[in-house]
Amino acid sequence: MHQATRFLLGSCLGLAVDLGVFALGVRLGASPGAANVLSAACAVVVVYLFVTRYAFAAERSRTSFLLFVAWYVVSIVVFSVLIEVLHDRTGWAPLVCKSLSLPPSFAANFLASKLLFRRRPAAAAAPRPVRDPAGA
Repeated sequence: MHQATRFLLGSCLGLAVDLGVFALGVRLGASPGAANVLSAACAVVVVYLFVTRYAFAAERSRTSFLLFVAWYVVSIVVFSVLIEVLHDRTGWAPLVCKSLSLPPSFAANFLASKLLFRRRPAAAAAPRPVRDPAGA
């Protein structure tokens, strides 16, 4: 529960960035799907920085960042397509379509992050040779 709450806080911070850039992109004439790609990319960096430290207490590394970004690329593409299709089929405002995508997006991203940043057991230490106190 602690991780989910902190992930939610980090995601809300990322969401603020996401929605701001999304609204600006649409206002400047980008399609909802394209605006979502740009806004989500900005949010991914914010979320990574927050959740690695505060939700999962994980070490940051190039590998974890690349895996995190790779997952989010897949997630962003899938949800961008869904937002675009929902907008095209319903005529609803882009922000409404984006808002409807948030709960399933949050759930998928939390599960992926939990898997990526799970604590792994430390490698077993190599056994130390036992020394004979008699010097034998």
